Amino acid sequence: MSPTDFAALAAYISPGLIAFLLALSLLVWLYVHSAAQLRNSRQQRLEELQESLRIYGRLAGCLQTATQNGFNTSEKQYQNGLIHALQEAKAAPYLTPHLQEQVQASLRECDTFRRELLLKSLEREMNKLIEERRLVLLESHAPGWGTALWKLLRPAAGPLALAGIVWLVSRLVVELIASNHVDVSLPDTAQSASWLIGCAWMRFVSGLIALLYVYRLMTLRRQNDLDVTASHFPTSLLCMVIAAVALFQWIGPEASPYILAVQLVLFLIGFRLTRGRSRSDRPYVGHPGLIKADASQHQDLHAADKDKTANSSLAEEHIRS
Repeated sequence: MSPTDFAALAAYISPGLIAFLLALSLLVWLYVHSAAQLRNSRQQRLEELQESLRIYGRLAGCLQTATQNGFNTSEKQYQNGLIHALQEAKAAPYLTPHLQEQVQASLRECDTFRRELLLKSLEREMNKLIEERRLVLLESHAPGWGTALWKLLRPAAGPLALAGIVWLVSRLVVELIASNHVDVSLPDTAQSASWLIGCAWMRFVSGLIALLYVYRLMTLRRQNDLDVTASHFPTSLLCMVIAAVALFQWIGPEASPYILAVQLVLFLIGFRLTRGRSRSDRPYVGHPGLIKADASQHQDLHAADKDKTANSSLAEEHIRS
């Protein structure tokens, strides 16, 4: 194309169309970037699960070997391997506080009972991690109909949030310009203009809060028993309620203060509803309830050992007779 053709094309294309194409290109780039970030996050999550399973598997193997051999042969070799596996378990990405306490207790005193208790806890955590890994692989390689649709919509959270912010800012500018055209020579008119400006800002803040929580809802990862800080349902419900309350802004500017106040109250309630179990609520090593459970399990194991010893002695007497 000649320079004349480029000049004619530039004269034909309006500045508004150019701005629209640039904005569309930016939104498409944000969508592709968000999709790549989600894919990398899913891959990193899978690697962390695999790393935790590898560490737990090595520790479970050492505990099972130590339990079966009872440290009767090669005691120092077993002890060194077990201590190394226990120390390595503290670096597992998905290490839970309860399991960490059991590992610390086993490092201080690793008798037969603690080894068996820690082995049961490890098997329980490994089953959770295996199920989590299965879900991640299923989501990545063989997603269902709804999951596949959600994978297409989820990266759009960033572009939609940017478009929403642009719309909120443009609406605020229009309302502020409209309030400046009000005649402020009269006292009542001046108070009305100040009230409109305050309502416009409150509507902007309320809409921004709703937009942020919609983004939070779209990017919220499915949580399960691996998450010990908060549950998925209260967080999702609060995000939906806070975002839905902002829809009442269409009633009129007079409702803006009340809607913003309700959103702030719901935000403060969220600290109460979504916090995890406190440290005093979770059993720890040395907790009275845990000590009773440990003592009962220890008595059961001791009784079983007694039964085995009695049965073996009876069998030996029967053979001698």
